[in-house]
Amino acid sequence: MFTFERFKENHLSLLRRWLNAEHSKDIWQESDDIGKLKIKFLDELPRQGVLPFVIAKDHKPIGYIQYYDATKVGGGWWEAELNGTFGIDLMIGSSVHHGRGFGPTIIKEFIGFVRQKESSIRSIIIDPAPKNRRAIRAFEKAGFVKESEIETPDGTALLMRMTF
Repeated sequence: MFTFERFKENHLSLLRRWLNAEHSKDIWQESDDIGKLKIKFLDELPRQGVLPFVIAKDHKPIGYIQYYDATKVGGGWWEAELNGTFGIDLMIGSSVHHGRGFGPTIIKEFIGFVRQKESSIRSIIIDPAPKNRRAIRAFEKAGFVKESEIETPDGTALLMRMTF
């Protein structure tokens, strides 16, 4: 139902539009400067081991998703996690597709996609803002379990996990 294409430079203007959408600008606080977005999403994140993708439905881009080996990110992130723990982050950027119930399916399909690429995966973590009830519910529907509120470099988050 959904496909995942590696994020490329031609996706930057689309990402900027998604980041400025009403439903995402409070959750994803990124620069509006296309040059800074390019540096972060095409240089810095991949250098940290974060693999970014565009979510597509019927070959049309509708959002952004990324995964990473949680033990290799650094910078105060996931320092107590065990080998085999991966993290994901996502945003349904398209206003037309946001709030339509696609989240759990996207998450499940992306996890299947990641598991094909990463044989060492033992669990996946996600850290939505505690006030982001829609995202939390989508992750629960996809099979994630709430663990605890934690402090991250970006502030308070709800740690959720799926274990295999």
